[in-house]
Amino acid sequence: MQPPPGSGPAPWGPPAYGPPPGHGAGHGHGYGPGYGPGYPVPPPGWGTPYSSGAAYGPPAWPAPPTPRWPHGPLAPGSATAAAVLGFVTGGLSALFALVFLAVTLSGDGDVTTALLLIGSAPCAAGLIAGGVWTLQRRTARLLFGSALAAVAVLVVTLLVGLPVLADSGSLGGLVVFVLLALPLPVVTACLAGRREIGDWVDARFTRG
Repeated sequence: MQPPPGSGPAPWGPPAYGPPPGHGAGHGHGYGPGYGPGYPVPPPGWGTPYSSGAAYGPPAWPAPPTPRWPHGPLAPGSATAAAVLGFVTGGLSALFALVFLAVTLSGDGDVTTALLLIGSAPCAAGLIAGGVWTLQRRTARLLFGSALAAVAVLVVTLLVGLPVLADSGSLGGLVVFVLLALPLPVVTACLAGRREIGDWVDARFTRG
């Protein structure tokens, strides 16, 4: 027999369970999967705070600077300063050698001009080459000797010019030129002759 119309499972039977509202797939409700009302989708970039251990490693400390001689391989400051002064003094000497050459060729030169011309050219070459050799850790003796030679040229020129130019108005100009030109080669020689530069150069050959 068919059950009478309206009859069916008892109203107190077990209800059919399904996904509660807001806990479904989340399509069309503004929520992501597994998020119900009141739980918005997290913003992009949020995730497990400890998902990667790369950001929590030890800090990268900067490498310490390389020390100079005698505590490190870098050239001592006096060697660098001596080489730079050698370049400056050599360049100026070469420039003045060209000026003295032009004066001599024009016929306006004298014995002091000839001495400065003869002495400036080789001193300029020795100062520049000596600066290069010092930076290359070959030797500082060339720089030291060239600076001393430049000082000698200036002093000898002044001594020769005193009696020659005493009765002319050119003596004052020679004295001023020598006094202005002397400090550079003197300081270069003092720096190039420092013992720490020699020890720095000798240590290279000692270690092979």
